Amino acid sequence: MNGSRAEIQYNQILQRLVNAVKRDVDAQLLPVIEAQAPEYVQDAWGDNVQAAIDRLVEKYRSDGFLQLAQRMASGFVSVTLQAIDRKNKRSFGIDVLQHSPKLRMSMRAAAIQNANLIKSVPEKYLGDVANTVFSNMRIGLLPREIAARLREDYGIAQRRARFIARDQTAKVNGELNKQRQIDAGYEFFGWMTAHDERVRHSHDEIAAADVGYGPGVYRWDDLPTNERGEKVQPGSDYQCRCTARPIRNSKVKRNQEKAA
Repeated sequence: MNGSRAEIQYNQILQRLVNAVKRDVDAQLLPVIEAQAPEYVQDAWGDNVQAAIDRLVEKYRSDGFLQLAQRMASGFVSVTLQAIDRKNKRSFGIDVLQHSPKLRMSMRAAAIQNANLIKSVPEKYLGDVANTVFSNMRIGLLPREIAARLREDYGIAQRRARFIARDQTAKVNGELNKQRQIDAGYEFFGWMTAHDERVRHSHDEIAAADVGYGPGVYRWDDLPTNERGEKVQPGSDYQCRCTARPIRNSKVKRNQEKAA
């Protein structure tokens, strides 16, 4: 499984979560709205709707869901590392089976961050749903009209889940690949872009620049900077699809001797 497959799998997981929330909204919230229509004149209509929303929020804040989010995040990180190891073995002959303390720390940090992002998917979705429902019930929209507005919230949640999968796959892949290469004894890496029109100009410049080790070659402990002056590595920038190719230390030394 390569990086794009890992992204596809993570996106599928998050989309299933979004769909589960939508089913709950359709089954538990829309009937309550319909029961208050058409004039929403009952004194308790707001309380009834809020109670339905609160039940959904509570479900996705439960210990059971939090544990599920942690398992999903840990699984995503593990799958990403497995993909990195297979690619490094196939392409560069790097065979590192043990998990160093720094790699375990990176994996743990990535899993915690992604568990929080997974928990934010239903939280943000239900927050948007609540705003949509109350703002449109207040102006007297019919349930079918509110349901149409809720489909827009569903689309937003789908797009956000897709962004999380894409962004985190690149970031986690970059972080774990870096540590794998360092653990294997590689001090240098080559900055590789996706070679298409979506590549940032600054990343094209990084991939072509020579800071003394050859075009696009950098030390892991001395990263290049982006257009904002921030230290970056492949995958760490927003929506970055660049990758790091391990460069043998002896090759860098030979290039320096030739240049001299």
